[in-house]
Amino acid sequence: MKITERVTKDKRLSWSRKGGIVLVALLERVAVEHTVPRLGELARLTHADLLSQLRRFSKARLLGRRTDLDVVPAEDHFWLSADRVERARALLQQVDDADLRELVAERGLDIDRALGDFSTQQPYAVALGKALRDARIASGPSQAEVAAKASLSHAELSTFENGHVLPTLITLAELARIYGVDAADLIVQAACHSKPDKQVLALRVAEPTFRAVLTHQFEVRRLRELARERAQRSSSATAR
Repeated sequence: MKITERVTKDKRLSWSRKGGIVLVALLERVAVEHTVPRLGELARLTHADLLSQLRRFSKARLLGRRTDLDVVPAEDHFWLSADRVERARALLQQVDDADLRELVAERGLDIDRALGDFSTQQPYAVALGKALRDARIASGPSQAEVAAKASLSHAELSTFENGHVLPTLITLAELARIYGVDAADLIVQAACHSKPDKQVLALRVAEPTFRAVLTHQFEVRRLRELARERAQRSSSATAR
């Protein structure tokens, strides 16, 4: 019996987390060819689940694949090339949560090493600002033109793009409409390119868009609390 067929059922093993485990295993061994049995030893998934994920990533052109016809039966080899690492890390970041980290650690894998320095330590507000700026530049209008269309001041739009202030979700949706993009794509992109929020991870939410919304709202709360603390310190200093 194969190792991968002895894996017991685990309620944490959702479709997306199975893919996350495979990605971690491959990201820790970039450009190294793996047979299916070897990946099975690393990922500790059932043979069927492992093959499903490998087909999924191969179809998406994330993985390289070759078939060795010199052995009987023919043997498939899969690998993640260096030019696909950033894309793989983006996919992994989308499914990164507390359950996935537990599953990965139980297999002796290291998700932080797999993610590397994938711009994951920048604040969410900075990542969202970059996403907004890139979307505006791609669509063509200047900051002044966008500010006028969105009923914002030039200074307000600038603070959004610089990551100094977070727009409300309504304002974000209005900006996305002007840029001709999906607002959900902007916040998911920002969440994937910023440091994971521990409060969001603790909630164990699997759906990427909802997780991104939660990341946005927790950051709004954090910035509001910081502003309140600064105001209180300023008031106390004035009273003295």
